[in-house]
Amino acid sequence: MNVLSCLVAADGEPVSRNDLFDAVWPRAEVTDDTLTKCIVELRKALGDTARDSRVIETIPKLGFRLVLPAVPLTPEQASAETQGYRRGMRRIVSLRLFIVPILVCVALLGFGSSRAWLTEAGITLFLKTAAILVPYSLEQQSGIAVLPFVNMSDDAGNEYFSDGISAELINALASSNRLPVTARNSSFQFKGQNKDIKEIGRLLGVTYVLEGSVRREDQSVRVTTQLIDTATGMHVWSGVYQRELGDIFDLQNEIASSIVNQIDHTLASNAVPLPDSSPVAGIMAVRHTANFEAYDLYLKGMQMLRSTNPLLIEQASDYFDAAIALDMDYADAWAAKGVALYVQGRPGYGHLQIPATVYPGAIAAFRKALEIEPGHTLATGWLGVTLMVAEYQWAEGMELIRQSLAVNPNDAELLSVYALHLAMMNLEGADEVLYRAFRLDPFGSIPIIIRAGFLLRENRVLDAAAMLEISLMQDRDGYAPNFHSAALNIMIGRLDAAQERIQKAREVAHADDLSLDALEWVINYRRGGSLPPVWETLERMQTERLSFFEQRDRFVEWEDERVIVAAFDLGIKQRHPEMRAILHGPKPPELPELEWRRMKDITGVTRFQAGLQERRGDVY
Repeated sequence: MNVLSCLVAADGEPVSRNDLFDAVWPRAEVTDDTLTKCIVELRKALGDTARDSRVIETIPKLGFRLVLPAVPLTPEQASAETQGYRRGMRRIVSLRLFIVPILVCVALLGFGSSRAWLTEAGITLFLKTAAILVPYSLEQQSGIAVLPFVNMSDDAGNEYFSDGISAELINALASSNRLPVTARNSSFQFKGQNKDIKEIGRLLGVTYVLEGSVRREDQSVRVTTQLIDTATGMHVWSGVYQRELGDIFDLQNEIASSIVNQIDHTLASNAVPLPDSSPVAGIMAVRHTANFEAYDLYLKGMQMLRSTNPLLIEQASDYFDAAIALDMDYADAWAAKGVALYVQGRPGYGHLQIPATVYPGAIAAFRKALEIEPGHTLATGWLGVTLMVAEYQWAEGMELIRQSLAVNPNDAELLSVYALHLAMMNLEGADEVLYRAFRLDPFGSIPIIIRAGFLLRENRVLDAAAMLEISLMQDRDGYAPNFHSAALNIMIGRLDAAQERIQKAREVAHADDLSLDALEWVINYRRGGSLPPVWETLERMQTERLSFFEQRDRFVEWEDERVIVAAFDLGIKQRHPEMRAILHGPKPPELPELEWRRMKDITGVTRFQAGLQERRGDVY
């Protein structure tokens, strides 16, 4: 991207190789091959070739030149370009993003050929270039990111343990409420990379980075930590700790407290006001268990739960059950089990369970965690989410989410889901909340997928597809990014790309996946084939999981009113989360008015919306 920016800045003039080296890789030893590969990738994304160059021209013995003009946007154009974006989300994307649509438009207008080329290649160009622009820069604000600690143990299998220590420190710092803390999904994007700390700070928009290592030997653990200022690259604080494994909780608390104290000292030295509600002592987010083996199993389960492989996520529950068997009062294990079950009800994540069959177990696990430890933030927030999709307790669910975020405002996934519900219920603040989630988790798949959903609600299908391309950049093998990208590619007519995404999702999917089958039916239909009989599909849905919303248009094609009503009733009965947006939105035109009222009544939406009208000033 920096190479393209340099070519754009030259305004059509040649840029020498040496100038590119100095601008893009200052003080670094880089070969000609590196620059050549960058040019090749740019040409590939822009539909250009070295032999017949229309975008990037090679000038022998000199360098390269951008052939197409890149016209800067006037304030009026910029306003029009971003009018659809809400205030919070506009701040995320750097101005460099606006160069690409202009290049695309000029290319499409200047090099006319077949209409098919304009459609397919133009869309592909837009999406690929959007991916090239990632990662984008965030406006830097006070905050901290905990990078995954390096596993220095002789056994590579202990990586889950070093990752777990890092994740628990993220939880501890988030609970201190001292500074915004980057979510695990984003800070772990840099695992195994030797990237400059200043660059990491720029990409994550944080002022501090904590890095370290963990060495586990027999019954002892050695942890080294370094707190680094991302503006200067200087070490602010460092520590080395040697403890028995049984003292791991006190060790985590000691490290987290030292970091908070150091940050407090640094902020005070710079005359930066400290937050009012920020306890320094006792900030550990984890609920201790006296059984280290139970804690070890919990960490293994959390490692799997953070995967995007549905099979691994389902195995995570077994580890949490094993931890609970060793300590029935382990609140964190109960809460994590609830999350693992809730996730299995999400649409488009590769799980075969019908949501109504897993939600009761999730609710029971959350309630058990709260019985052991009232106010447990993870259990409180996700119980609220689950109550809304499983029992249609809208007001109660939103209240629990608010309570959780009041204690831990750094839970990016919960913030994203909260924003989703605010938007679905037409309540104020959705974009601001989602922006906060992006600040905390700029590379996380959940905020990205939910943002794509926001764009779809605005009929901005191409922008939504571009957002999912960003998600794929971070997680090429994940089920959810590939599934959702396939669905959107079908919508914009990129059927070959959709088929590729489906095949990629199948690599980590269950052998029989009706949701992926259904996407392939639609591809076949778009290519002139036929769809399976609708009643046959409904029959299969009685026992097989099908992401309902992706198949809504499938049912609309049929004029038989019974089919439409049966499909929506099945979505309600099986507690498909996709029904939330439908029930809180305008009446689907294909549904009879009486049936629509009945569905809103039995799901409590009518009562909830009436309550909102009575207290319209309240913000959920």
